[in-house]
Amino acid sequence: MTARGCPADLSYPALIGRTAPSASARTPRPSPEDTVPTTYQVLVNHEEQYALYPAVRALPDGWTPAGFTGTEDECAAHVDAHWTDTRPLSLRASTRGGV
Repeated sequence: MTARGCPADLSYPALIGRTAPSASARTPRPSPEDTVPTTYQVLVNHEEQYALYPAVRALPDGWTPAGFTGTEDECAAHVDAHWTDTRPLSLRASTRGGV
């Protein structure tokens, strides 16, 4: 026991010299999509909203391919060119009095 009444291995001096884990030990590993160039596909949902999604993954429910694949930048440019009104289809229809 130390003078403080704690076992020697739990006393304050035993903590001196210990350091916090390094940043690399705390940082999660990047996913393969972060380190390997990924081909994306442009998806569209029933509200005519667009999304970029890795082409190798199974399609999420409610989304269908819009017919375009490429790099993230190419897909983003395609979406920018084709999705000129970003309001959902239901909102556009309600403000026009129908589709």
